[in-house]
Amino acid sequence: MFNKLVNYGFVGLIVALSTTYSALAQQHHQSPSSPAGVTKTMTQKWEDQRFIAMMIHHDQKTIEMADLAVQKATNPEIKTLAGTIKSDQTKEIEQLKALNKQLYGTEVPATTMNCMGMQHGKDQGMAEMMNMESLQNSPDFDKAFVQRMTHHQQMSVIMAQKAINSATHKQLRDLAQDIIKTQTAQIQQLEQLSKASS
Repeated sequence: MFNKLVNYGFVGLIVALSTTYSALAQQHHQSPSSPAGVTKTMTQKWEDQRFIAMMIHHDQKTIEMADLAVQKATNPEIKTLAGTIKSDQTKEIEQLKALNKQLYGTEVPATTMNCMGMQHGKDQGMAEMMNMESLQNSPDFDKAFVQRMTHHQQMSVIMAQKAINSATHKQLRDLAQDIIKTQTAQIQQLEQLSKASS
């Protein structure tokens, strides 16, 4: 039942991200106030910055989950991996912020769109997946953490793959490639832990 809930939430999140990307990009493209010949560039810049903001938000949620695992996990391997994940995501956030400053000359807004709440509570599976309280109170914390973090990092990979295919700047595509490499390695470690405990 838990696996189904997480899977539904994960799929819902992917659909929400894809739909929002497409709808808002189309809105920018059709805006009558956009000068001819500049609209596509403006839209691409907006999508690149949106990726940076969404990835930072996603990484912040990852760190929250990792912090919880460092405190509550009983398996020392999970505690160690959670510490590594926290360190990697903290570094990644700093890289994303620095790249945004380098490319666009601005800081990433503190009030970024909450990409985990795009469906405004309509998808209860997604809400459950991302609910820190439910993770904290899980009767088998180690198992719940491994499952949720696996799906969470899979979402990072999907977001980064989209950036590789669409980002304007090579620096952003390179960083997305690094994200995929790091998160894929973490997913593999999480899957190994899951197999070992089953």
